[in-house]
Amino acid sequence: MSINKYEKHLVIFLEDEPYRSILNGVKKSTNTNAHVIDIKEPCGGWKKVFDNLEENLNLVKNNKQCHILLLMDFDDKSTNQLGSFQARRDKLNEIVPEQYRNRVFILGVNHKEVENLKRFLKKSNLEEIGKLLIKDCPDSNLSSWGNTHLECNLPEIERMRGLGVFGWLFS
Repeated sequence: MSINKYEKHLVIFLEDEPYRSILNGVKKSTNTNAHVIDIKEPCGGWKKVFDNLEENLNLVKNNKQCHILLLMDFDDKSTNQLGSFQARRDKLNEIVPEQYRNRVFILGVNHKEVENLKRFLKKSNLEEIGKLLIKDCPDSNLSSWGNTHLECNLPEIERMRGLGVFGWLFS
């Protein structure tokens, strides 16, 4: 099923295939409005996620109903190499004009890659992780996010909530 571009929706650009598996779990979650989520093909690296964002900025420029989410690894490198969450957030702000920033978000895994979450959260597959992480979001119980791999996302999740995204993203 495709999204209705005339209603609020979320376009997701993702770094690689493991994020797609997590998103499959998100879309299968009973509290998610899956029909408002448009998941693009994996970009093949965090730099390519930013390239795709730049190429597709017209989505938010031309449609006030469109929101964009970038999913990528933060890799925990020095900020000069854009490895940390803040450095990637700064890169996002360089690309997205200020008037559209309230509709563009970035989330990801710090200190390693997505695959490390399976061991850390003791889940056998990434879809299960997606279901676990998303069940916390609408109710403000972000206990699954409070760990070294995901806690950097907490301010961004609160920003999404504060801007009303959760009102239409979750049932």
